[in-house]
Amino acid sequence: MAWSAGGGRWYSKTLFLLKPGDRVWVNIPGTGYVGVAKVTGHAVIADEFITPELHLKGEYKLASDYGEDEAECFVPVSWLHQAQESQAINEVGLFGNQNSVVRPRTPKWEHTVKRLKEIWTIGH
Repeated sequence: MAWSAGGGRWYSKTLFLLKPGDRVWVNIPGTGYVGVAKVTGHAVIADEFITPELHLKGEYKLASDYGEDEAECFVPVSWLHQAQESQAINEVGLFGNQNSVVRPRTPKWEHTVKRLKEIWTIGH
């Protein structure tokens, strides 16, 4: 499985902050949280990630076609919990940010993680 941020390096450069073992709490802006995953590898451009065996849906910008600055990037993950978009968790008081990756240090973030763990029955 993978997590991608489209739109080229400007929009996805924060993916390169992630390292194996990090947790990613996935929030669709304006919709809510839809999952949590453990990062299993480093971010790479689409050309290095996509293989025919992945059977990905959609079309992705490759560096070979658009150049590295416009190529999409991927981070391999192992999903710990996934929810359909229609089942997204969006409650008043949950942390929200539209960047691809953030490392929040606010009590609101601690509340968000605690609440999502309760709802999705995730330990530690």
